[in-house]
Amino acid sequence: MSNLILADDHLLVAQGIASLLEPQHKIIAIAKDGEELVKLVKEHKPDLVITDINMPGMTGIAAVARLKRDFKELKTICLTMHDEVEYAEGALAAGANGYILKHQAGEELVAAVTAVLNGQRYISKAINLSLNEDKPVLTARQLSVLQLLAQGKSARQVAEELFISSRTVEFHKYSMMKLIDAKTSAELIQYAFNYGLVKKN
Repeated sequence: MSNLILADDHLLVAQGIASLLEPQHKIIAIAKDGEELVKLVKEHKPDLVITDINMPGMTGIAAVARLKRDFKELKTICLTMHDEVEYAEGALAAGANGYILKHQAGEELVAAVTAVLNGQRYISKAINLSLNEDKPVLTARQLSVLQLLAQGKSARQVAEELFISSRTVEFHKYSMMKLIDAKTSAELIQYAFNYGLVKKN
């Protein structure tokens, strides 16, 4: 039996997800936002995390990026109402192993959990996304830098928060700009917003 942690700011939704997965899997904790999810994962070390994308504070995708940086073997699934390809691509770029639409959770979630725990990727069939398509994939460190830059922090502030040099921050910034074909810092920040990595104020 696998240990799972759920994250959703609507408790009833999380409880509904739990009822779908029990008793085949053990739900060891439910988080109400991204910050609590990160804390609970560090405390309980689950096999799999299922998280909503839109939550107060840290988004689900940002939480996935943070967790993948610290727990590379952790399996993660994003469960969301967003059927736009951009959100799915953002989740995969952050390191998510699965992307499921909430209105199809009853049909696909059990299959997705099984596939992801077996080392496969699972994307809702309703999303027109090719898993073999060559999309830019950012590293966990690049995502961490991008999230902080999108919050309006300077390279120096990002460097202090991540315990790296300002030069390293600039290196990651320009590497990402080249990877996603952004001409300016503003285009790079817009990428973070479009892909759900951070919320607009």
